[in-house]
Amino acid sequence: MTSSSVSAFVLSHPGRPIRRRSRIFAVELLRLLAIVGIAVFHTFLLTFEQIAVAGPHALSAAIQSGTSPTFIAIVSSTPLAVWLISMLMFLGAWGNHIFFMISAFFLVPRLAERSHRKGFARDEWKPSVLRIAKVLAAVAFYVVILVVVNRWVVPIQAVGGLREVVLSLEFVWLYVLFVLLAPFIAWCIERCRKKWCVALWMIVLVVVYGLNAYIAVSGRNFFNSLSVLDWRKQMSAVTYFASYICAGALGCAWKRRYGERNSSARNDLPLWLTRRFWAAALIALVAVVGCVVVFAAFGGHYGFLTVLSFKSTSAISFLLAVCSLMCAACPGAQVRKPDEGMPSRDGSAKRTFWEGALAFCRRAVEALASGILGFYIVQALTYYAWIAVQNHFAAPVISHIVSAFAAGGMSACAGWLIDWFLVELVFSLAFVLVVCLVDRFVRQPLLRLIKLA
Repeated sequence: MTSSSVSAFVLSHPGRPIRRRSRIFAVELLRLLAIVGIAVFHTFLLTFEQIAVAGPHALSAAIQSGTSPTFIAIVSSTPLAVWLISMLMFLGAWGNHIFFMISAFFLVPRLAERSHRKGFARDEWKPSVLRIAKVLAAVAFYVVILVVVNRWVVPIQAVGGLREVVLSLEFVWLYVLFVLLAPFIAWCIERCRKKWCVALWMIVLVVVYGLNAYIAVSGRNFFNSLSVLDWRKQMSAVTYFASYICAGALGCAWKRRYGERNSSARNDLPLWLTRRFWAAALIALVAVVGCVVVFAAFGGHYGFLTVLSFKSTSAISFLLAVCSLMCAACPGAQVRKPDEGMPSRDGSAKRTFWEGALAFCRRAVEALASGILGFYIVQALTYYAWIAVQNHFAAPVISHIVSAFAAGGMSACAGWLIDWFLVELVFSLAFVLVVCLVDRFVRQPLLRLIKLA
């Protein structure tokens, strides 16, 4: 997802024509939150999977057998810690859907509007190829950098091989495929506005997520051993494709019902196109997820947690992404550009300081959010390396947790558990910051020189 694929197609204020380079700040913030969510998701992923295998009775089993309790056994026997890790997994998993949805939400409506022109297919192949070339250029840039680092600076596990590039970047290759199909998707959506088409699409979504639930229940233990040609493996791609189409359809509906209205008609918008509606839906969904996770974590149903969040293809991740995207894009999401500032009531120096600080924060969010494609590439290609670095920083804290438990029980290691969470979260944020800054100030300027950023 390049910066231009989002920022260049954002719809402007109602009643005005669409302008290139305009931005909806709430959408930019959502992109940044998706990056952070993806980083946090992968930071806690291995711990989450080990907890699910260990189960709620791992600690008591270790004590009864006379063996020293491990860190995983201690965490898995702490329901509050299991609940927090599970919530971070759920709220981070939707980042994969956001990766596809934001692009479709703004790209597909623009293509749908053009689909009525004569020679639409002929005219759109060149822009589509250019979008794909930008993604491939970003991949090539980071592959070259990582190969150089791996060969002459420090070894990086699983970097440089064709197999690693192909398999590690599966989400990026899916995005390339979706962008290639975007004109066809837009053409179909523009001509399928009937209620029966909407009903049919809802049935398709139910079937897709029903199959995902079946795979999560029946095949999660041997999923990674399946062939790429197995339909259960391919369902992940089908799921994200469904998310892409759904976001494109929502974007077209948003544009037809809101983008063409003037500001005086804002109060006449249907309820489902208001930020208030989607914010309420998002809060309610998070509350429901929280209650479900409480039931599973405190009830010892850890297998149920892995089923619900299986491979980021659960219906929960999809619904969280839809509500988040619509909450960001619906009326009320537009803000002033960073250089416009905020109206000052008294013109005081204090007010001016906060105006500047707010403008800086907005510019920082937009700059970091533009690195979402670069972050996805780097975290996928260097997954084992950055997990090893993460374990290096977390190892002393984990050692203290085990020692404190051996000395004083669960109450003695509670503080160290909090420290462990903080270390993991700070590491995730630092990783996001470093990669996004490199992408913003190195990769993008270099590729911009050759018109590929």
